[in-house]
Amino acid sequence: DVDKITICMDAKHKTAKNIFLKKDFTVSMADVKNMTAADYVGIVSANDVPDKLEKTGWHVTKSEFVDAPVFEELPMTLECKMLTFDEETELMTAEIVNICVDESILGENGKIDLNKFQPIAYDSCNHAYVVLGSKVGNAFKDGFALK
Repeated sequence: DVDKITICMDAKHKTAKNIFLKKDFTVSMADVKNMTAADYVGIVSANDVPDKLEKTGWHVTKSEFVDAPVFEELPMTLECKMLTFDEETELMTAEIVNICVDESILGENGKIDLNKFQPIAYDSCNHAYVVLGSKVGNAFKDGFALK
């Protein structure tokens, strides 16, 4: 389903405990501009450093759609309601009830422009962050050349 997300969530994290309590959460997409702060919140536990968000300089507002925070500096956020959590695999499935997108990452066509957004992804082979954005082909079209 296009309105679902599945993530791996360590049940010992403070974030997980909050999700289990409220059943709501947000997933924000980090960008190049916020890479250092995003890495920091990933490596420091709120169980050990309760004020970790203050060090990022991020500002938090409450979502209009779920009982969870939205980080104003991160340009894209999925607002979600938890559906299931498998304790053995630590996989959580949720329904995406809203998507917040900052207008600064939209192109002239009103759609997300990856060159403006500059989202980052984790490269686990090289323990690095990589930026996404360069178009390399046309989805559901270029493969027809092999038909």
